[in-house]
Amino acid sequence: MKTIQVLRLAMTAGLLTLAAAATQAASIKLTYQNNLSSEGAPTGTIYEGWSGSHVYAGEFDFSSSENSTGIAQWDEGLSAFCVQIDTTLKSPRTYDVSQGLGAFSTTEATYIDRLFSNYYDEAQTSVQSSAAFQLALWEVVEEYSGNALNLYHHHFETSGFGGARTTAQNWLNSLTDTSLQTGLYDFHYLQNSDSQNLLTVTKASVPEPTSLFLFVTGLFALFRVRRRVR
Repeated sequence: MKTIQVLRLAMTAGLLTLAAAATQAASIKLTYQNNLSSEGAPTGTIYEGWSGSHVYAGEFDFSSSENSTGIAQWDEGLSAFCVQIDTTLKSPRTYDVSQGLGAFSTTEATYIDRLFSNYYDEAQTSVQSSAAFQLALWEVVEEYSGNALNLYHHHFETSGFGGARTTAQNWLNSLTDTSLQTGLYDFHYLQNSDSQNLLTVTKASVPEPTSLFLFVTGLFALFRVRRRVR
């Protein structure tokens, strides 16, 4: 009986540890580094309804500090895309970090996953491709639900950006294809009330024993002990 009690206490402690880890706030301080204009990033105008803004498009590079996310590779900085166009990017700022695509609708999350899994690698090859990726991501996030993903019409529209807009539209046209790859990246949503919210990714985690797996193993061990006692 003592063995059973010890196992129960251990599992209870494990559950409390998991709950504490889940509720712990993760954050990171980012300082903007990349000057898009100096790298020849495409420019154009984005329209949300009747409101238009002339912008550069492309992935942002940041240096980092005060990293409490547990993601060691971010100690040297990270790159991220904008997912909020109604405010400006400010630097430096501390962002709250949450994992996954819970900030987006189910349809948006599906399209974002397909976009990254199939075209993010290409977005790293040139400023044109990076701009195309940002335009496609804005379209997915900003377009009204039920509207086709089209950079030329509907609620969210664009003009300019050279060939990046054509590339982005080609990618968008493919996102309804259910045979596209998915799940290649883990998503991280970075939020700050005073600056643009951002989306970044890391390579999808390789399945390995985790604390949850160990907990299940513990339950199995408890079951076996109880059978022996009987």
